[in-house]
Amino acid sequence: MRTILSFIIFFCALSQSLVGQVTDEGVKAVDGSILNFGLGIGLNVPFGDLSDRYGNNMNFSIGGEYITKNNWLLNGEFMYLFSENIKEDVLAPFRTREGFILGDDNQYASLIMKQRGFYVGIGVGKLIPLSKASRSGIKLSLNGGILQHQIKFSDDRNSIAQIRAGRHVGYDRLSRGFSLKETIAYKHLSQDRRLNFEFALDFIQGFTSEIRAINFDTGLPTNKSRLDMLIGARIIWNLPFYGGGENTVYY
Repeated sequence: MRTILSFIIFFCALSQSLVGQVTDEGVKAVDGSILNFGLGIGLNVPFGDLSDRYGNNMNFSIGGEYITKNNWLLNGEFMYLFSENIKEDVLAPFRTREGFILGDDNQYASLIMKQRGFYVGIGVGKLIPLSKASRSGIKLSLNGGILQHQIKFSDDRNSIAQIRAGRHVGYDRLSRGFSLKETIAYKHLSQDRRLNFEFALDFIQGFTSEIRAINFDTGLPTNKSRLDMLIGARIIWNLPFYGGGENTVYY
């Protein structure tokens, strides 16, 4: 949460600085539509049922959006989630009192559990320019899509029988379901079209369920109703293509 709060403070300070550099006299980037592609990286903090299983995770995103001349937008996005911060030890029944897992050769196994997942969705939004001399401003968007997450096992010597030959599906806690994502961002589109980026805050609510029929470590049916939430911050590098408009000078 300290990282998220620091990001918000930095975001507000940067927005004020950039807005202060824009005057009412100047060249507006483009009056027409914009086709934009973006690559992003960021940090997510889990809440709800998700926080019982995982800690903080990183994300890498790729997406595109179409911004109309009236600054309404349509967008699509794919966000890949990854971390090694696992709270729920699904292999606890097989550990020794010292916390190790023995392989088939009775040697300590080299095992790493990782979180892997993704969000994919489409949505609509609005870009609110902070000055008539620029298209830069606050972007608000609402997306609907799919959230998926699971535990991935990395066994270097392939020595753990419980997760070998496809048996990992009884332990991976694969979960998937419909999700909503709300984003508020500062979007900078420079007048010379060379520096284009976003600082974004994401809020994701996933109405998921566990896909497997039963968990092997507990012998119990999987959870069919989960509320998985994420709050995240991202930096996104944009590549815009302008079309249908001309530069306008305001006096």
